[in-house]
Amino acid sequence: MLGLGACKAPCDQLRVYVCDGGDAAYCEQVDGFLKEQQVDAEGQPLDAAAAEESCRYIMGNVEIQNAYRFKAKQRFLGEPYWQVLKNMKPEERKAWRKAHGIPEPVKPTVETAPAASSAGAGAGPVKEPAKTAKTAPAKPPG
Repeated sequence: MLGLGACKAPCDQLRVYVCDGGDAAYCEQVDGFLKEQQVDAEGQPLDAAAAEESCRYIMGNVEIQNAYRFKAKQRFLGEPYWQVLKNMKPEERKAWRKAHGIPEPVKPTVETAPAASSAGAGAGPVKEPAKTAKTAPAKPPG
């Protein structure tokens, strides 16, 4: 059984995938982004047949699809700073946060740890399960 997207041309499928439910303005930006990507070695736009083949290749590889989606979101919706920060050294991370107005995360302590849920409130201290005594193995009759 074929999915609903199987009837669409590969470049239409790619556009829908990269737009990822975004509004019309975002999808218009995605259209421009995809056209920028579909160029030959000299930087000239691909002809229709080559563009379709390129889209078909991209749609056949989930990792490449996700990379296109990520790069479009990164460019037009703002770089997800967590992705940038995870690849930095601690001192670079601190400087980057300061330069971009992002506060340092608060490390949880006893005072800042989240409160226990109300589900167990009033139940008193949690008891450990009863320990069972080990019994000596039975001796064979003899």
